[in-house]
Amino acid sequence: MVNMDDVNEITYRFIDASVPPQYHRSYTITVSTSRANVVVDSYGKILVEKTYEIPKSEFNILLNSFQKNKIRNCSMDEGDGCTGGTGEKISVFDSKKEVFSGQVYRCGGEDYGNMCGDISAFAEVVKMLVSDFEELVK
Repeated sequence: MVNMDDVNEITYRFIDASVPPQYHRSYTITVSTSRANVVVDSYGKILVEKTYEIPKSEFNILLNSFQKNKIRNCSMDEGDGCTGGTGEKISVFDSKKEVFSGQVYRCGGEDYGNMCGDISAFAEVVKMLVSDFEELVK
């Protein structure tokens, strides 16, 4: 379990499915105790980058969401695999190092990877820190 008392940064990364570049929207949201930075890209080409000041109380809400949604490392059956799905990655840092890293690949109604919990609910909390998120990923 991650000691959330020492955490000072969380990164959430969404990797979009394989679609034509004009429709592909992956993004990374990095949240620290005082700001949220979002980078939207299409196959690595940065489309927009924006930084928002946030109060520490919102960072604390994010930390609580990580715990409440039971984000953790786990072992998943790799199954037969699938192509064309989406991916999510969460990294958590204290002042010295990465203290958590997990990823999940979603395809064909199955999840693959090493991260469990209600990742979708956690992602919604992360996206709420970006006031114009929906506009940025258009």
